[in-house]
Amino acid sequence: MNVASWEQSGRRDSIVAEAFAHSDQAWVVVDEDVRVVLASDGAGVLFGVARERLVGQDFRQYFLRPEALAECRRRWSEGLIEVRSLEIRHSQGEVRTVEARCQPFMSADPEGGGEELYGLMMLRDPAQHEADEAQRVLRMAKLSLLNQVSEALYASHLNLEQVLQAVLICITSGQGLGFNRAFLLLVDEGSLTLRGELAIGPSNAEEAARIWMDLADSEVDLFQMMTSYDASIKDTDREVNNIVQGFQVSLDESENLLIKSMIERRVVHIRPDMAPEGAGWVRDCLGYGEFALAPLITRRGPLGVIVADNAISRAPIRNLDLEFLFLFANQSAGAIENNRLYRELEKRLIDLRKAHEQQKKDQTTLLRMERLSVMGETSAIVAHELRNPLVAIGGFARTLVRGLAKDDPNREFARIISDEVSRMERIIHDLLDFIRPRKQMRKPLRMDELVHEVVKGYALEAEKSGIETRLDLQVGGTVVNAHPGEIQQVLQNFVMNAIQMMPSGGVLEIVSRVIEGGVRVGVRDSGPGFAGEAEKLFSPFFSTKPTGSGLGLTICSQIIKSHGGVCGAENRAEGGAEFHFILPLPK
Repeated sequence: MNVASWEQSGRRDSIVAEAFAHSDQAWVVVDEDVRVVLASDGAGVLFGVARERLVGQDFRQYFLRPEALAECRRRWSEGLIEVRSLEIRHSQGEVRTVEARCQPFMSADPEGGGEELYGLMMLRDPAQHEADEAQRVLRMAKLSLLNQVSEALYASHLNLEQVLQAVLICITSGQGLGFNRAFLLLVDEGSLTLRGELAIGPSNAEEAARIWMDLADSEVDLFQMMTSYDASIKDTDREVNNIVQGFQVSLDESENLLIKSMIERRVVHIRPDMAPEGAGWVRDCLGYGEFALAPLITRRGPLGVIVADNAISRAPIRNLDLEFLFLFANQSAGAIENNRLYRELEKRLIDLRKAHEQQKKDQTTLLRMERLSVMGETSAIVAHELRNPLVAIGGFARTLVRGLAKDDPNREFARIISDEVSRMERIIHDLLDFIRPRKQMRKPLRMDELVHEVVKGYALEAEKSGIETRLDLQVGGTVVNAHPGEIQQVLQNFVMNAIQMMPSGGVLEIVSRVIEGGVRVGVRDSGPGFAGEAEKLFSPFFSTKPTGSGLGLTICSQIIKSHGGVCGAENRAEGGAEFHFILPLPK
């Protein structure tokens, strides 16, 4: 219904009259004879009678000095507004001083006889006025506090746990909201429950007195208290944190008091004389009858609930406390959500940076693989073209060595040519072995038996170098599916490298074990170890020896990877190095 319709129906006058009648302010309208025409509920409270009983009464009878009211009547008949202090008589006989403001106005006579003079008297208890003023000052201080809280929560770069602690500190600090204890419950989206997270507050009156005395002697302000994170708070406030762990409610329990507070988005104040559904369970957890609930709500939905009480001081929770608890809860919810979003964004940025770094590595690997592919094709062509001439050169050189006399100086030159050709043939063999695809000819293989065969093949060479060979083989009858020749090639390469690293003698140890999901074989030496990163040892054309192709370990790594296993190397703490491989067990 619009305003014009109200005017026509007279409903507006009815609404205004109802608003006047039910106001908690002490308002009275009197006629020229100082009889009450209208009275508000607030006036009834002030005089101790129902407002309906005031209507029609001579208003002067309620004043200690009726003539003072007559003076007001005379002043407003002259069109003047009168403000003065008057003494009234309460229905119980008590005399009170009130501040009265008398304002005249004219209103149409309902019987059509022109306009009549009326007086609107607005009465105010000075004591109540002082209380209202004190409340106003306190409210302004609290509003100033919220600014300080906002700075602490939003501008201090706190992590989530620090923000949660700062929220509870503000609720319980005397410089803050001043509750004795505060409990923070957060929504766990994984389990779809509301769970207790953190709490702050003393366990008893003695502890509270000590804490409050320490704080009174401290010059730390609220901002410093909120931004000074104390990781031991869960240990120092052990009792309240044990209490908060008892709070766990399914989000489906819509009739639960805590869940209902979040759904209805309002502060709930439970007094000792109230018994709403679900209040008993919360009381049992807290061990106290009066408490307040404030939901933490953001645009994305509910985050949790703050529970606060005065279990130590037993001071009643005031309306102003509830008002600012609600405002603070809204502010805290925003800070918690912002912190979560910031951390989530930070994590995504880190993941993005890692993905970018991985992409760069992948691109480098791809380029390297392309270069290796071209190199492989070229190397295969070159190797095939070089092999035949080298075979001829080697054959002629060996023939010269056999044909020349031992004292002929050319015999030594022929021998050098023969040795170098042999070395070049080995390099070409390794290169072709590295390039060509491997045939997957596998069968069950007993690893310990293969180790024994390889060790026998190098026994004479090890003995010549003064190397002691030790075997610690515990694989036993366990088999792996593998190409025996290829695995033998890997073992031979590892053993040969180990012997070459101990030209003046040492210990060669081969260890085999069955591990979870596979078989591990390690070849250890007591040599000087290796310098640099182990990964480089398995890179193509990388070698720590003056001779060799730098492809031996690379081929070993290829063989083991083709079997679904891994190769590795590490320097040993007691000296020397270990080269190992792991092959998977048959599925």
